[in-house]
Amino acid sequence: MSKTISLISVFVLLNMGIGRMFQASLGIPCFSELSILAVTSFVFWAASAKQIKVWAQKWSFNPHSKSLLIQGGLGLSASALNIIVGQVLVVFLMTTVYQCTSPSFNLLNAGLTNNVAVNLLCYFFLLFHFVGTESKSTETKSEKATQIKVSKKGMQFMLQPKEIVYVETSNNCIVLHTEKGKFVKYQSLRVFQKQVCPTEFKRIHRSYLVNRVFIDHYRKNKNGDGVLFLKNGSALKFSRTYFKKFAESSSATHA
Repeated sequence: MSKTISLISVFVLLNMGIGRMFQASLGIPCFSELSILAVTSFVFWAASAKQIKVWAQKWSFNPHSKSLLIQGGLGLSASALNIIVGQVLVVFLMTTVYQCTSPSFNLLNAGLTNNVAVNLLCYFFLLFHFVGTESKSTETKSEKATQIKVSKKGMQFMLQPKEIVYVETSNNCIVLHTEKGKFVKYQSLRVFQKQVCPTEFKRIHRSYLVNRVFIDHYRKNKNGDGVLFLKNGSALKFSRTYFKKFAESSSATHA
């Protein structure tokens, strides 16, 4: 949160500095107008940070050119809203509180010009900040699953996720099939899936989670389900419920 506030503060100060230069070039310096815009921008972006973080999380899952255009549109909309609120406050406070005549067009134009660019920059810097934070968080979660503790015949073992070929449910536990043998772990498949890297392990059935590295090919039936063949010779059923997501992300060939 402190980094977010620091980023917003930097752009607020930048906005004030550029605005001051505009005003100086017009020969109409007005610190009241700059102060109003600065406070408005700070409050606006601080309040919007939570929503921008949500957009950043969605973008991190779909970082394509189309998404960038959408983010640009959202950035322009947010900037426009901030500018409108700021300019309305300037007019209201200057005429009501400070008892001034209506601010001149040149003064408002100066504030508007620097506000457009700086507010848009502020939006994208906050967006990339949250995207970076989300990426680090995902990496940290993945690092936590670099070793999986299992037991067999009273002995403790530490498995690497890359050693696991596939995982299947069995009553109230899961069975980890590895090249070293089978290991039983008392937890749900859903919980285990969250612990391992989602890009490496794919759900193909409500009872199976497969390491994509060991996928060889698959055979699809007319009704949408089928059989997935692994490089170690195993053949697992997959359901049509999970097939679409699996097919989009898998490099397996269709037999």
